[in-house]
Amino acid sequence: MLVDLDPDQLHAVTTPSRQVAVLAGAGSGKTRVLTRRVAWRVATGSAEPGHTLVLTFTREAAGELRRRLTRLGIGTPIDAGTFHSTALSLLRRRWSDTDRRELTVLEDRRRLVSDVVAAMDPPPKGRLEDIVADLTWALARGLTADDVTSAARRVGRRSPTLGVLPDVMQGFAALKRRRGVLDLDDVLRSIVDEMTSDTGFAAVVRWQYRHLFVDEAQDLNPLQHRFLDALRHGVDDVFVVGDPAQSIYGFNGADPSFFDSISDRFDAIEIIRLPVNHRCTPQIVAAGAHVLGYAGAGVAAGAEHLVSSRGDGAAVALTAFPDADAEADAVALAIAASDPDLIRGCRLAVLARTNAQCGRITDALGRVGVPVMQRRIPPGELRDALDHVQRLSAHGLRTWAHDTIEAAGDTTVHPDRIRVADAVFEFVRDHPAGDGAALRAWVLTTDPFDLQAEAGVEVLTFHAAKGREWFGVWVTGTETGLVPHRASSTVAARQEEARLAYVAITRATDECHITWAERRGGYRRDQSPFLDGFVSTGVVAAPPPPSLLADGRKREGTRRNATLAAMRTWREDAARRAGILPDALCTDRQLSLLVDHPPVSAVELAELTGLGQITAARLYPSLALALAAV
Repeated sequence: MLVDLDPDQLHAVTTPSRQVAVLAGAGSGKTRVLTRRVAWRVATGSAEPGHTLVLTFTREAAGELRRRLTRLGIGTPIDAGTFHSTALSLLRRRWSDTDRRELTVLEDRRRLVSDVVAAMDPPPKGRLEDIVADLTWALARGLTADDVTSAARRVGRRSPTLGVLPDVMQGFAALKRRRGVLDLDDVLRSIVDEMTSDTGFAAVVRWQYRHLFVDEAQDLNPLQHRFLDALRHGVDDVFVVGDPAQSIYGFNGADPSFFDSISDRFDAIEIIRLPVNHRCTPQIVAAGAHVLGYAGAGVAAGAEHLVSSRGDGAAVALTAFPDADAEADAVALAIAASDPDLIRGCRLAVLARTNAQCGRITDALGRVGVPVMQRRIPPGELRDALDHVQRLSAHGLRTWAHDTIEAAGDTTVHPDRIRVADAVFEFVRDHPAGDGAALRAWVLTTDPFDLQAEAGVEVLTFHAAKGREWFGVWVTGTETGLVPHRASSTVAARQEEARLAYVAITRATDECHITWAERRGGYRRDQSPFLDGFVSTGVVAAPPPPSLLADGRKREGTRRNATLAAMRTWREDAARRAGILPDALCTDRQLSLLVDHPPVSAVELAELTGLGQITAARLYPSLALALAAV
């Protein structure tokens, strides 16, 4: 539970404080600290697992938290879920206890908004996608039709449909009442109202969830803030983890100021920083910190204090190309000349600000024979459904998903079609304007169906790369118009764009290449202002140590490199036999830990990696052979 923690992580896990905020920089072990903190509290008897709630933002993240906690030996299941799923569970129980009819909860509000817009006279100008995006932003912030215009003006939000938003909000609320439905934001608002109006009910909820843990706290929107405040009121046992420098979902209403005001919101809260990046080389950390320095985008995160625990690595290269085609071709040729094991091991990635850039890069890689990682969709209903929806517009996606779910209650609908419909709903929550093509790209990068993957280079957007890591990363298109995106017209929006670029850069563990094009789409471009003054730092040579020490270190380094190479080969072979990606079996961080602390039994392998005992027992014999051969 504590063996592989650095001093800052150890303090965060074991501090006796009951109110703790952890500001965790990229690569600092945020999820590790959160799960170890839960396990430590349970193991020491200071928290009861049946009264513990872990809140996160996606079902996948909640599932991963539950798996990690199980591997840490917590026998009693921990309640881990999204804000909306937790609120909906409480609300349904409330309806049942008070003999009220259970209302239908809309997974997607677009269809109702379409009905509202169709009934307006005269019909509003502008795209429905823009209206839905504005409505989503307003509702996530808890705004009303009376105050939305002034709120948008205050934060500098610009949209061609803001003028009709108050009328749309009024019509939307009235239509929901007539049809007896709620949307997801209503769920959060309703449970907060129930707890506010009935102190007895609120006391029961707080008794049930007396130990609160929050993941990715930088992504909380104002409604989620209200829900968290309602849960923790009078409890004073809360542990929040997040990175203000990775707050990149402002378009969905996320409020990155949470950590700025946390001392005012919580009495006597202990603030702990995790500034040590265990993932990236110092050169990559320095490049990320430089980008964060733009207009104060990383002030709350303490960007100037971010450091790496690793030794010096390769310089971060910054290269300009005449145009977008030349950039794509050069990136493809550079990757073609890379170590084939890195390509086969899915340890290289090309990141772009928009989906539109990804196609050009994928084509360039194909021309030089570099495989792009693809997840194979097996023949059958799953593939047929995905082939169908990828041709749909944003509106068509929602209509198809609604029709599929509704038909599931009356007719025999194949389970795989329902899985695709569920995935569509999850996709549109984060990508309100996304069409079928964007959905397919999202499926291939996030893998909601546990698809079997073909090895190769990954090509994806900055947003889709969050939470991932690769040995080498090409961050492309870092020019005006893209980084920051041309739609980012306010100071806050440009700061979010800087944070997004920081996320992209810090996905690389060892090699980072930053590129940009002097012409794109027929227009002249300039280097991104985020990179103004950036000087790529090379390897810094240390003073010559005594010859004996130098020889000893050289031998030690040579042996470690050989052991690491053998371990990587073992990981790739084991992953290939299991039909999964190498990183899914064992991350680079875990692999390095195994090199530094070679396990002598299957039990130690399980403890060091978090693998289950059965999996560790199956893998240990081949691992022991690999270590013995070095």
